[in-house]
Amino acid sequence: MRGKHIRAASILAAVTLAVAACGGEAGGDGGGDGGSSGEDLVIGFPVPLTSGNAVYAEQMIDSAQLAVDEINADGGAGGRQLVLETYDDKLSPDESARVAQRAVTVDGAEVIVGGYTSIEGLAIREVTERRKIVYINPSTISPQLTVDAEYTFRVAVDQTEYPAALADLAEQLGLERPALLTDSGATGSTIGPPTEAALDEAGIALAGPATTYELNSTDVTGPVGTVVSQNPDGVLALGSSAADLGLIMKTMVERGLTVPILSVSAIVSPDALTVAGPEVIEALPIYTLVNKLATKPQFIDFVERYQAEYGGDVEELTVTLSEQAANSYDTIKLLAQALEETGGSTDGDGLAEALRGLPPFDAAGGAEGAQISFADSQTGFSDSLVASQFVDGALQAVA
Repeated sequence: MRGKHIRAASILAAVTLAVAACGGEAGGDGGGDGGSSGEDLVIGFPVPLTSGNAVYAEQMIDSAQLAVDEINADGGAGGRQLVLETYDDKLSPDESARVAQRAVTVDGAEVIVGGYTSIEGLAIREVTERRKIVYINPSTISPQLTVDAEYTFRVAVDQTEYPAALADLAEQLGLERPALLTDSGATGSTIGPPTEAALDEAGIALAGPATTYELNSTDVTGPVGTVVSQNPDGVLALGSSAADLGLIMKTMVERGLTVPILSVSAIVSPDALTVAGPEVIEALPIYTLVNKLATKPQFIDFVERYQAEYGGDVEELTVTLSEQAANSYDTIKLLAQALEETGGSTDGDGLAEALRGLPPFDAAGGAEGAQISFADSQTGFSDSLVASQFVDGALQAVA
């Protein structure tokens, strides 16, 4: 655990420098007067449109915009119409800090929603916390996102739930000597060691030392070659870039390794599956932990609303729409409820208190019966991961 906290601290130090480099004010009273009833309320929404997670980023924008349109059609939130202002943070801490700063100081954003990975989330948090602006992240799993935060909330699962869930899944699949492959970014470096510990506690020994690959790789031949040499009966591939995970799957099959692969939800994203290709998808048993359940009534309702607005096939969208899309939709709906409580004010202290005071919210995301609540934690979901296998183009919950 010591290494995990050192890594998180180094990330925060780096993004603090990034905020300072933006040239904008890092502190200040923040939040202004919280806006006025009747005025449009701008929500800044940074996502990595230029990255290996571009498809999920587009889904997040579309889902948030869908919620905004529905809320505005019903008269707005707290007497105010919502405006979604989107930004490409390029999966970079520097760019994430820059666009968050621009959203607040130039474009008049009173609330920030968005960010896909820990890299973005921690950088955005540095901008918003100092200004006492509420920031709700629908994707980042890093525990550090909400540590000692007053105005930062998460509509996603905390990363600390993944190691035990991955070990449970590995045990359920009968794995005895899997390989562990993690990226060099915040996700891999912080989730890897506790996952290894959880496997050990479950009586599962790694086939060899954990292997690291570079985040946003164009060639993973070396790391995958190391994994192949360990002759594992499964691979736990943990990283935040969907394109990286697709490349890992492709390289595994090219090297003749077709054992089960276990990962986070990015492995079944369109970006990952496109890179991997249909032959690889057919050859590999693909397992993942997702914060969604395709048969959940609230998720089905969300999918049908999404299809009515943007088109597509409902059955296909049930598979391809990500947990981050559902979380983005839920986030805007939750924000609207809190704004009703504040009368449209976005004063940081008042809006944060309103979010904590909301009753449990029946979420589109999460497992059956999962609700979002900030009453006890600034992470809205808990115990809502669903172990699933990707089979014939669909996710099937592992019994």
